[in-house]
Amino acid sequence: MGEAIKGGVAAVLATLSDYERRAESQWDRVPATIEKEEEWQGLAFVLDGVKLVVSMDEVRELLTYPETVTPVPGTKKWMLGLANIRGELLPIIDLQCFVGAAPVVLDDQCRVLVIRNRGASTGLMVSAVVGLRHFPENRRVMDAQIEGVVGQYVYDVFQMENELWPVFSMAALANDEQFLSAAA
Repeated sequence: MGEAIKGGVAAVLATLSDYERRAESQWDRVPATIEKEEEWQGLAFVLDGVKLVVSMDEVRELLTYPETVTPVPGTKKWMLGLANIRGELLPIIDLQCFVGAAPVVLDDQCRVLVIRNRGASTGLMVSAVVGLRHFPENRRVMDAQIEGVVGQYVYDVFQMENELWPVFSMAALANDEQFLSAAA
């Protein structure tokens, strides 16, 4: 029995050695370097009919609108209330209403983007999430500016197939004094 195992091991080692010899003989056919274009990844969402993207680093979680959101008296109309998400109280804010547009219509398309800033989480309701988008770095539009209220939160723009994709900065939003003051 021992001889059979030794013979099997020897056969496996011989096969592996043959694979290695053949791979080394093909080495000169492999390109010296394979250049991969740098890509930026973001989550695309819709805000007042405009498609925007946010860096994947700035979104902690994506939720459907919670079943129960408890209103907080004495707050601005864009502060929808608090939701209990897995034991954590999450402020829910209508981002579209915050930027001065009509409130998001509650339907099966709206989503809540959960962001985290300074150790606290906030849920931002948007009218729809389009999905992940990947942009080659060379598609970045230099010095692009977006007009309107949303423009103050846009720090970058990508262009793909004749379509502009503004990059919305959740960090800029979370540091805005108006955003930090939900009291009416």
